[in-house]
Order: sequence, then C-alpha cells, then structure tokens
Amino acid sequence: MVSRSLSPAPTVAAAVVERQALGENGAMNERTGAQLHVIKAVISALAAVDISAWLFGGWGLDARIGRITREHGDIEFWLERVNAGRSQAVLVGAGATALTTQPPEESCEFTWDGVDFSTAYFDRQPDGSFSQPHGRWSDWLFPPDSFGDEPGTLNGAPILAMSVAGMLAMKEQFPQLRNGRPWRQKDIDDLKILRGLAAEADAQL
Repeated sequence: MVSRSLSPAPTVAAAVVERQALGENGAMNERTGAQLHVIKAVISALAAVDISAWLFGGWGLDARIGRITREHGDIEFWLERVNAGRSQAVLVGAGATALTTQPPEESCEFTWDGVDFSTAYFDRQPDGSFSQPHGRWSDWLFPPDSFGDEPGTLNGAPILAMSVAGMLAMKEQFPQLRNGRPWRQKDIDDLKILRGLAAEADAQL
C-alpha cells in the first residue's frame, strides 16, 4: 500500500478548489440531476427490502465532501454479497435493466432511464475487514470501517457512502493489484482529496 506521506494532504476546501480548477464545476445540470434521481431510486428500492448500499467512486467522494463537485460518468454502489441476487431482482422490478457486461461474482451493471450505475459485492472477513474474494480482485482489501452507518451528504440529504479510509485504501492499492493499472490523473486528484479528508479527520481525534 502506498504511504499517505508521499504527498502533502491539502485541506478539503483547497482540494475542492483544485478539482474545480480542472474544469469540474459544482453546477447542477440535467445529467447530474438525472443521476441524483437514480441514486435516490436505487437506495429507496433497496431500503424497502432492508438492503444497504454504499456509494463509492466519484459520487461516494462527493458524498464525503458534502457537496457535488463535478460531473460523473456513472454511479457505483457497494453491496454485501449475500444480497447480490436479491438486489438485482429488486432493482429490475423497480424499473432498472440489468446488463450482462460484468462477471456476476464481482458486480452487475444496470441502466435506468438512460442513467448507468453498477453494484459491486463485498464480503465481511472474520477480522472485521472486507474483501471481494471471488473474481479478479481477491487481493483488494478494505479496512474495518469501510462500510459503516455514518452517512455522507448529497444535495443536502444524508446518504450512505464508503468511508474515506475505505476509498483511500481502494485507490492506494489499485496499481499494486495483480489486475490493477497505473493511476489516471483523476485518481491522483481524488487521492489528494481523500488524503486531505483523512488528515482533517485525524486532526479532530
């Protein structure tokens, strides 16, 4: 895992300004509005059958920042693997279309009213950590606090999101995974923000 000390951690405010300076503004547009609608619809459909879903990726990071900072290409959720089959049935019954584009032991991609989203599946380990032992990413490990009850905020509403520590672990490990790839520029930018959020949380302890 890459050490957090490799680059200085900016404040969250500075990180968001930097992100916006890359041409990613926080303005609400039609695409963002449609994605927010689908996020709410997915969470509502799953909550009705007592299935929790945690945002990650760009939307998860925005939920942890507490504001929408940029446009996003898609929406990503983590679910516990025991809920994989039932969640697919529930989402299709609610109006989503399941696609056969991903290995079913890893995740499922959907489209709903023209909006793309996916559900990936984690397993709980005896030591309290999490992993995805089936498929290509079995060497990806997430810390014990990755999927907790403390919500983030999107558009003024509380919403479950993968923890900062969990998303940071995902990003930091990715290049070293056996099926990993080098960081893209947006990954480097997100790492700066996540490290800033983690540093601010540590300072409050």
